Amino acid sequence: MFKYIKLVIITVLVIGCEQVVDISPKSGYTGTVFVEGLLVVGETPRIYLMEALPFASSRVTPQRVFARGAEVIVSTEGYQETLLPDSSFNQFRCRWEPYYGGVNEILFGSTYHLEINYEGKNYGASTTTDQSKPTITSIGYNPEFYDIYGGHDGVNIMLKDPEGSGDFYRFEMNRQIDNSVAHAHILDVIQSTCTAEGEMFWVKDIGRTVFSDEGNDGQELDLLVEVSFEYSEGDSTWITMQSLNETAAAFYKELDDQLISIVNPFVEPVFLESKIDGGAVGFFGSAVKSDSVLFIYPQDNP
Repeated sequence: MFKYIKLVIITVLVIGCEQVVDISPKSGYTGTVFVEGLLVVGETPRIYLMEALPFASSRVTPQRVFARGAEVIVSTEGYQETLLPDSSFNQFRCRWEPYYGGVNEILFGSTYHLEINYEGKNYGASTTTDQSKPTITSIGYNPEFYDIYGGHDGVNIMLKDPEGSGDFYRFEMNRQIDNSVAHAHILDVIQSTCTAEGEMFWVKDIGRTVFSDEGNDGQELDLLVEVSFEYSEGDSTWITMQSLNETAAAFYKELDDQLISIVNPFVEPVFLESKIDGGAVGFFGSAVKSDSVLFIYPQDNP
C-alpha cells in the first residue's frame, strides 16, 4: 500500500510542476547559410542554398528559406559556370523546391570547386568525382526487418563492392504513384492535394542510411533498405545505388544520427559539422550512380 501511495504522490508532484512557457525569438538574429551540394556524374549541378534561421522561426518552407541573390559558381579545369536560380515542383508535397542549377553535365574523374558569395560573405569547397560505379547484382523483398526505429518492410540489395576500402553507398528508388498513396512514416498524414484522382507522378525515395564497406572490402554486400512510400503488389520501381565520396557520406550519416537522437532521448545529441570553408553549415560532395534496375513488388505492403 505504501508503494501505491508513494506513486500517487510522485504523480501529483510531476503534474503540479507542469508549466507553459512562451518563447520569443531574439530580434536581430544573424546566422549563416546551409549548403547541400551533391554533384552526380552524368547529371547537371544542383546546389541547394538556404538561410539559417532561429529555431522558432515561422519560415520553414523551401521557398521561404531559399537564399536568394547569391552568386554560386561551380568550376573545374577549363570550365566555369555560374549557376542560376531554378526550382522543381514536388507533386507529393505540392510545393516548389528552389535551388541553384547549371546546364553542363558533371564529368567523371574531375575536381570541382564551389564558390558562393552571399550577403558579403564567401564560402567554398572542393570535391573529386572519382568514386567507383556500384554494381547491383540482385534485388529482393523483405517483409520485415528491425533496426533502432523498430520493425520495417523494404528491399534487400545485393551489391558487389570493388576492391579498395573506403566506399560509401546510399539507396535511391524512383517510381510513379497517385494521390491515393501515402508516405509510410513521418508524412503518413500528408497526401498529394494538387494532382487529380488517378493521375500518376514521379517520386524519388532516398534512403536515410549510409552503408560502408568497412570490414567487407571487395565482398558482396547485403543491404537492407527501408522504403518511404506505400506500395501494392505489381508496382514497378527503378532502383539505383549511389556511391558517395567521404564528405557527403559523413554529412548524411550525421543527419541520420541526428534523427536517431531526436527519436531516442537516451542517445547523445548530434550536431552537424561545417564542411564548407567560410563557416557555412552543410557539404559539397560527389557521387557516381549504378545502372538503374527494375524491381516489382511481389506483394502489398504489410
